[in-house]
Amino acid sequence: MLQKLLFSIILVFTLVLILFLNGNINLTKDPLPPLGKFLNPFNGAWTSDTQNEKKTINLDSYGLKEKVEIVYDDRRVAHIFAQNMEDALFAQGFVEAQNRLFQMEFLSLAAAGELSSILGSKTIEFDLEKRRRGMKYAAENATKGWEKTKDYNSAYRYIDGVNAYIQSLDPKDYPLEFKLFNITPTEWTPLKSALVFKQMSLTLAGRNDDIENTNLLYHLGKDDFNFLYPERQSVENPVIPTEKPFAFDTLYGSKQDDKAFFTKPILKSFYENRNKGIGSNSWAVHGSKTASGKPIFCNDPHLSLGLPSIWFEVHIHTPEFNSYGVSFPGFPGIMIGFNEHIAWGETNVGQDVEDTYVIHWANKEKTKYLLDGKEQDVQIRIEEVKVKGGKTILDTMKYTHWGPVYATSADGAHDLAMRWLCHDEPDTGEYNVFIDAMRCKSYDDYLKATGTYISPAQNFGFASVSGDVALRVNGRFPAKYGQDGRFVEHGDNTGNGWQAWIPRDQNPQILNPQRGFISSANQVSADKSYPYYFTGKFERYRNRSVNDKLSQMSEITTDDMKKMQYNAYSQKAADFLTTIKTLVQAEDLTEVEQKHFKTLQDWDYHYKATSEAATLFDIFYKKLTQNTWDELTELNQNMDINYPEDWRLLEIIQTDPANKYFDVASTPEKEDAHAIVIKSFKDAVTDFDKRGKDGKSNTWGAYKPLHIYHLTRLPVFSAMDIAADGCPDAINATGYSFGPSWRMIISLEDKVKGYAVYPGGQSGNPSSSFYKNMIETWTKGEYYDLNFVGNINEIKNKTTQIIQLNPKK
Repeated sequence: MLQKLLFSIILVFTLVLILFLNGNINLTKDPLPPLGKFLNPFNGAWTSDTQNEKKTINLDSYGLKEKVEIVYDDRRVAHIFAQNMEDALFAQGFVEAQNRLFQMEFLSLAAAGELSSILGSKTIEFDLEKRRRGMKYAAENATKGWEKTKDYNSAYRYIDGVNAYIQSLDPKDYPLEFKLFNITPTEWTPLKSALVFKQMSLTLAGRNDDIENTNLLYHLGKDDFNFLYPERQSVENPVIPTEKPFAFDTLYGSKQDDKAFFTKPILKSFYENRNKGIGSNSWAVHGSKTASGKPIFCNDPHLSLGLPSIWFEVHIHTPEFNSYGVSFPGFPGIMIGFNEHIAWGETNVGQDVEDTYVIHWANKEKTKYLLDGKEQDVQIRIEEVKVKGGKTILDTMKYTHWGPVYATSADGAHDLAMRWLCHDEPDTGEYNVFIDAMRCKSYDDYLKATGTYISPAQNFGFASVSGDVALRVNGRFPAKYGQDGRFVEHGDNTGNGWQAWIPRDQNPQILNPQRGFISSANQVSADKSYPYYFTGKFERYRNRSVNDKLSQMSEITTDDMKKMQYNAYSQKAADFLTTIKTLVQAEDLTEVEQKHFKTLQDWDYHYKATSEAATLFDIFYKKLTQNTWDELTELNQNMDINYPEDWRLLEIIQTDPANKYFDVASTPEKEDAHAIVIKSFKDAVTDFDKRGKDGKSNTWGAYKPLHIYHLTRLPVFSAMDIAADGCPDAINATGYSFGPSWRMIISLEDKVKGYAVYPGGQSGNPSSSFYKNMIETWTKGEYYDLNFVGNINEIKNKTTQIIQLNPKK
């Protein structure tokens, strides 16, 4: 009897253990990975090795017209040799899935607001925010629009290639993360590609300051708001240099009625912000300024750094073109790259294409709203958020004429709807832009190929072997005037919305400027003579550094450009300290503080990883803003606001040192700019020295290390605490977990020469030697030579794997 009981206990325990190890029982709030399956020696993590990165693969696939050869080199860059565009895109989809399948799946889930289905309850709020923003709605509209345009079949060839790889997989070959989260790769679809594209749109064009500006205008009053928050500087370096004032025969749209603006504060509901420095650098110098007599094109997009990298390096060769660069996994074509005739790349425009409207409800149930004097029904969309290990959450979304009702003020008084350009159903084949760019041979070709692009708006840079350098602010923009789009508006009148689009030929653009170079670093697009209103987030320092350097340089070489891309000089630090040095006197400081101030006086304003002066200035500047804007900080406790921009603070210190905002409300004294600067420096020295006493290094690389996270933020798959040069205001714009995600330099000589590097590796497999093999070279500024692109034999001498894709009869 005892023996039977013991046997029963062991049997039950064994069954429970099996269920637990296979993920059927969870003992924690968030589901654990199915350890049994994960550790299975036959098809678990042990089989997610790198064999598929080495063995020769010969695969028959439906949809191919002719044989395709894929050659991987010693950095695992895929070189695709196809006989036509359709087969080339099929192969691109195949290799991106082979190396980045989990990344692609994860990005599509993140954009759709479906991460909780694999990660559990920890991402519920993240998913709900994506649903309320209408990300999947935007992607659905994108696919509807794209499918109505011609040549959409080319995008399907890419999708077919992704699915061909998925279908070739045995469960034991699933990428490591699929086993970790106990999920199975699913069919890739046009919707998933659209979601990936919309995720990039969200990063680059998915925010506004309407709520913050409305709150500030109400509490500060018009005079103080305009004083603290001017939109234009007295001297600017716009993307399109001022060679002659803009003058168009016909203007579109109309000025907004001031009655459109909502004039009440909106209590704190949410706060979204963009990391400072996210953007990009791009420039091209004309042959008249280079040692070779030919243009040099440079591009380094500053985006969130991740493992695997957000970019996939690829070479695509057909009888029609020979193109090399980077793609965004999940979307066809080459976004930034070159061929034997031209080089191209992009930087973010930053123009606000997202406006906020207060809904005027017509009934207490909030199912009807007022528009142009009539009641309109909201469209209901039920969002299901599936939660791994938990209950499915249903969220009722309401859609209006403007878009989704995405937020409610904290007191429940105001419901806000979003009008976002990226929600619109596209009426062009914009998905084809980066496909068509690969085969361009001239600027006319490139203008035509990129003329269908809508959003997120980008500064499209260009250079060619024939000698042209050019730049176009490219995308679709609503025609606005005055301050339309800067504040929250009433949503009861369609007249408060966008009335017209700026014609593409009126977008700022230039070909072969007189100064001998084009450049863009996310600054304002055009000077004050441009008749349409621009509002958004624009860079104020990097662009000056780029333009100043290029203006002074001659006989430029690619080595000069490499050094420039890694330049860590901060124009902001130089501007502030030039003024601060005139304000601080020896008698203002103690002997210890004077030594620290001497450190700043001797500093060259370069944010080197070994610099302690950079750390001291960073702490000082934070103290300066905290001590100056104490009134705004108090206001920020109850509602969303923005602080005045750095350049404006400096202008006030220089021109109005007795301004009331320098007076600290909590002290009996009446402070001025001088007093605030001294107090801020003393506070900074205290914090700086305390770090040293606590045993912490004060070098910039230790104070603000760089982190390159895996998609899942798992430390074991990430690269943490990297001591790197740079800061958000430098050309080498790095900070926390963002920075130059792809550095490319192309010399447009008769035989094109190229150099590039990025932080990460080609493989998405954390156990692969190609996973993060380029981080160290990226940190050191060591570029890879791309000059072999035109030499097929040299490519094959570097071969580490060959894949043959054959048409299946």
